[in-house]
Amino acid sequence: MGFSIEVNGEIVTHNQAERLGDRSFRLVKDGYHLYPLDSKVDIQIEEQKPPFGTAVITKVEWSSGWTTLFYELVSLSSVN
Repeated sequence: MGFSIEVNGEIVTHNQAERLGDRSFRLVKDGYHLYPLDSKVDIQIEEQKPPFGTAVITKVEWSSGWTTLFYELVSLSSVN
């Protein structure tokens, strides 16, 4: 039995992120994804669009084929 995982170096939200606080967000992604923790990463809405800011991922949870990503928005370069 294999284990499929995708390694990511940026956050792509597809407008699915949920705001938890002033700069805190949660994003649930289908499948298992591996992200760098406690490092600045680009954040973008779609793969083809440029990043609109940077975020620091604070927590990643895997459960039942889903990845839940918790992150803090640290800089914003565009509102779109």
